[in-house]
Amino acid sequence: MAMARPHPSAVRLANARDCVLVLRDADGPLTLAEIAGATGLSRPTVEAVLEDLRAAGSVSPAPAVPSGGAGRPARRVGFDASAASVAALDIGTRTVRCLVSDAAGLPIGRSTVPLTGPDVLDTLVRAVTEAGAAPGAVGVSVPGILASEGHVARSLAVPALDGLDLAPALAERLGCPVAIDNDIKLAALAEHHLGPAADSIVLLQLGHRISLAVIVGGTILQGAHRLAGELGSQRGMRWTASSERGRLTWSTGEDARALLERAADGDRAARREIEEFCAEIAPRLATVLLTVDPERLVVGGGLSRAGETMLGPLREAVGRLLMTEHAPEVVPARLTVDGALVGALGLGFAHGSARIHGVPDVPAPWRRLGAALLTPHPAPNEGTP
Repeated sequence: MAMARPHPSAVRLANARDCVLVLRDADGPLTLAEIAGATGLSRPTVEAVLEDLRAAGSVSPAPAVPSGGAGRPARRVGFDASAASVAALDIGTRTVRCLVSDAAGLPIGRSTVPLTGPDVLDTLVRAVTEAGAAPGAVGVSVPGILASEGHVARSLAVPALDGLDLAPALAERLGCPVAIDNDIKLAALAEHHLGPAADSIVLLQLGHRISLAVIVGGTILQGAHRLAGELGSQRGMRWTASSERGRLTWSTGEDARALLERAADGDRAARREIEEFCAEIAPRLATVLLTVDPERLVVGGGLSRAGETMLGPLREAVGRLLMTEHAPEVVPARLTVDGALVGALGLGFAHGSARIHGVPDVPAPWRRLGAALLTPHPAPNEGTP
């Protein structure tokens, strides 16, 4: 039986996506011949696509460059990064952070506003406004569990979010598409795209609490009810015997920095406490790793900044439990502060592609989004050690 041919409109959209990606990733304007060569499309097809993209505002003509011969200078077209912006919001227990990028993924604005008052929406709108943005799309990182229908089912960190159907409510206030997801899942998505190539990873977030998220096939593993990775939803679940309502406690209290500093300096008691902590969390973690079989275990959160002082004992504790030839590589996260924020920015790009580029399903410019790491910014929401 003959295979069905793609619908002409689907082919046209695919051609447009290819042209947007080539122009967006280029260092400058390109000629029609260069675009045709990079995409494999014919010149007439490229001309037709560029006409649509010019009408959408995604690209604009650039000054021609003399050819050096007798012919007319070749026409050039460039990606217009200023045509749209995308905003990311990261909701923390005390503040809301906003990061704004242009349509090419380069950071152009930031803000941090206190989370006060009962109306979370007001705070989110103010964060976007203070970042100087009128975004074409927004991605939001939420510290809580999302229901399969999309509203916030429960947030221990920000109870005012409970039951809030955040995406449509914020979209109405801002006048643009809005997408939301769990903060740890978005951090995992950012780590997947910004780290070495891997089909699957598990992100273990070690801060005041322990959380994890799973990426399989390059996408967030959500499960049937968006509960994949939500181990804290298990009744009686405690990562450690000393944790209180999910928050980790140490001999130094809730702040592990002094302990980690002593361990790094060789203090035996401090090292022993870190080793015991890793041995305590390793069994549950090993169960997840054997269930998912990821290529990489990425350790993020404030505690990961201790480097091998934390990762070494964790690697050994997990390794002792895995009676297998293959074990996932254990590596520190690239983003210990901005993971959820950069992930939310990527989510905003994906959700608002048609609004931003005039073409749906254009992948987010993940590598450029990583440039946000080089921009000076305030401390993270949680004050995680």
